[in-house]
Amino acid sequence: MLQRVPSRANGAFTLIEVILVVAIIAVVITGATFGLGAITRTRLRSSAFKVASAARFAYSRSLTQGTTTRLVFDFEKDTMAVEETDTPVTLATEAQLESDAGQAVDPWDLARARLEKPLSPVQPTSPFQPIANQRGKVLERYTAQPVGDAMSILGLITPHETDKRTDGEGSVYFFPGGLTEHAVIQLSDSSETVYSVEIHPLTGNARIHNFAFEPLDELDDEGEVEDSI
Repeated sequence: MLQRVPSRANGAFTLIEVILVVAIIAVVITGATFGLGAITRTRLRSSAFKVASAARFAYSRSLTQGTTTRLVFDFEKDTMAVEETDTPVTLATEAQLESDAGQAVDPWDLARARLEKPLSPVQPTSPFQPIANQRGKVLERYTAQPVGDAMSILGLITPHETDKRTDGEGSVYFFPGGLTEHAVIQLSDSSETVYSVEIHPLTGNARIHNFAFEPLDELDDEGEVEDSI
């Protein structure tokens, strides 16, 4: 007499079913990872273009208004602001100021401070002020604003500072006549992905790199925006 083969217990899984479930989970996780990576790149690109646009505005402002303009980056607050001055300025070095490198000061103020206190550290005030309209009202859109949502300023490389700045405050300067600094602003997010904004010294345009770029040579293409994924 033939005996009946017992059926599989309810709730049990075959090996094939387990493999299929594992494969589906792997696909879902991979898709989520790529999705988060795409979101990260989008947010970093947005922050990089925000910095590039601010640099272009500062460059145009220095040309049209005949003022010295600067982008100020606050590493503690991860903010960026645009300031300007009608007063002629010079970039004082660390040895001149005996304090933070690369501060912009009124040269007459610097000379007067040296004469009045020749034996004391020279710390003249900066002549820069927030951007204002013709009635003197400060334009809030150019005051300190976050560089991006959950974005941080990782580094600032400029000719007037010997080392890359990674803390405190740093600035990129735009002078009347269309001359600015060959500068690099590095931005990062919580995943430590880095994008870099390189400012061209003659046009104020920017090139965006999707890595921690540090310049070794002069730019060879003016005004190019490059983001090779």
